[in-house]
Amino acid sequence: MSRPHTITGIDIGNTQVKVAIAQIDRDALKPEIIGTGLASSNGLRRGMVVDMEESVANLSTAVQRAQAVAGVPIKSAYLAVNGAHIRVQTSRGVIAVSRADNEISQNDIDRVIQAASAVSLPANREVIHVIPRNYIIDGVEAVKNPLGMRGVRLEAEVFIIDGLSPYCRSLIRCVNENGIEVAGLVYAPLASALSALDKSQKEFGVMHLDFGGGTSSMTVFEEADLVHSAFLPIGSRHITNDLAVALRTSLDVAERIKLEHCSTSEIEDLRRRENVDLSQLLSEDNFIIPKKQLVKVVDARTNELLEMVTNELKKIGKHGLLPAGVVLSGGGSNLPGFAALVKEVLRLPVRVARSSDSEKISDTAFTVATGLILWGMEQEFNGSKPGGYSEAAFGGDGIKKITGWLKNFMP
Repeated sequence: MSRPHTITGIDIGNTQVKVAIAQIDRDALKPEIIGTGLASSNGLRRGMVVDMEESVANLSTAVQRAQAVAGVPIKSAYLAVNGAHIRVQTSRGVIAVSRADNEISQNDIDRVIQAASAVSLPANREVIHVIPRNYIIDGVEAVKNPLGMRGVRLEAEVFIIDGLSPYCRSLIRCVNENGIEVAGLVYAPLASALSALDKSQKEFGVMHLDFGGGTSSMTVFEEADLVHSAFLPIGSRHITNDLAVALRTSLDVAERIKLEHCSTSEIEDLRRRENVDLSQLLSEDNFIIPKKQLVKVVDARTNELLEMVTNELKKIGKHGLLPAGVVLSGGGSNLPGFAALVKEVLRLPVRVARSSDSEKISDTAFTVATGLILWGMEQEFNGSKPGGYSEAAFGGDGIKKITGWLKNFMP
């Protein structure tokens, strides 16, 4: 039997740092989560490092907890990157088929993807992924895999995902400072979608909404292809901030109130005169307020988020037109009534994703971390393994460009 292999995913979020370690059976090629680590994140804002020392310390705590559970050290890891600085654009490239018999070879496919990837970027931006979306042979579109087909002219349409180099360097440095190499940078929404969605959902048409702590993101898939991705500057922490202002209390107390008493109006009958006693939490006598006051605070933020989602879906003509509906993930998706509210507002079927079948992970906040493990499996077992790189190596060819789409490993 082959020796087990480990892959680690690190997700440094705006409110929490998540680390997941999986053991991979080389024969079955199936991941088994053997350790997780969770810690508060206080050094990021909107996906960007604003306090390096704090971020390094937060990651160190999560790494130590994951290593203690797994019983193995972390030498390298796949790192999620997200934030307002990430940009997704579409590009096209065209080549002439090289063989005399006009049969398209793998070399032709590589060349056309390279041609499509040749976009002009500012000096402070770097390509993170190049994802083939569609091939066109002699004007005939919607070709998924042109290998072995015949034609004279081959075109490729790709998604190019790029980010600001300084922000990516800062994240890489956080990991390097903990003695860990970065095996690859992965756009967080792609990683979470890989973990949360299955093949049939992507085929029929589905939206994945990752409701995180400081920010949220959405991806839309149809016919197994990524068709849209968007960064949304609202997270569950904004609900906490609103509660702190409304109740004139600290953020820690507001977070407890959110977790213990808050929900959306979709599961509350606002006609009932139900009250909530917050006297103990707020250390004030007889602090009793109507439940609907808390609900209104939650609804204001969640409806603002869903309005942004609706606008993004209208941009691509998919509002109400996704047969597989919406899949929710991220810590914010655990808010009572949120799934029901999404169903009501978007008028689509909704389900909350599970990040893993493992008993070690039941929290949807780990969806990105487990998706990073699946991404790593694709790179290390079904493709060329990217070499580890440090902060100083970022830039130029420091990041291997992803030129193949992913397979689903989840059952």
